[in-house]
Amino acid sequence: MESLPTGIEGLDVLTDGGYPKGKSIMITGPPGSGKTILGLHFLHRNCVEGRKCMMVLTRELTEDVISQSRSLGIDLEPFLKNGQLGIRNIFEDKINKLKSVSKFGKGLCAVDMDIIEYLTSMSSEVDVVVIDNIGVMAIDHDIREFADQFSSISIILMKNGCTSLFIMDEDSYELTHRLTGYMVFGLIRLTVQENLSAGRTRQYLYIEKMRNKPLPVKYSLFDITPEGIRIINGMR
Repeated sequence: MESLPTGIEGLDVLTDGGYPKGKSIMITGPPGSGKTILGLHFLHRNCVEGRKCMMVLTRELTEDVISQSRSLGIDLEPFLKNGQLGIRNIFEDKINKLKSVSKFGKGLCAVDMDIIEYLTSMSSEVDVVVIDNIGVMAIDHDIREFADQFSSISIILMKNGCTSLFIMDEDSYELTHRLTGYMVFGLIRLTVQENLSAGRTRQYLYIEKMRNKPLPVKYSLFDITPEGIRIINGMR
């Protein structure tokens, strides 16, 4: 199966060459576990290799994400400036709409975050899409509505041939009864173990599934370094 590089050498080895091309991968884990950094690595590497990339943000400020990429040595700003990378910030759009509708007294209920509408109008030239964080949809919809919305997004991206990363916080993943894990082609879960007596934490990456890929190693210890994520070792 043809793959696109993850942007992390050790993860490329674990996934037998990278993320399956044209498929959707879910990344989930607790706050601070490295989910967004995985997305930044993926975007940067594929921009470097000349692919058209898109990032959809639902909780973070664009400037904060760009600043984070720069601090890790995987600066996305040059690609944003030359048009190879596009960023659509649903979060900032929502704030701007709130400022507008509040003048008419309509409040929060008048604002609808419609990722589907945006992806439908997205250029067919886009190769890579990262959505960070898809978990906000779990707040606005019940489980059935969420499943329908997520399925629609997945189908749109698949029909466009996009290789996609869905980043989802652990709380939302559990809130939706881990439903998205069954609906994606691949699932990577990040976990953090605290050792209070030693005053340190250990972070593990668990490749729960990756269809049509041999996965001899599922658990891997990793570090978040000044250069981003570094895979230390794997455990069967």
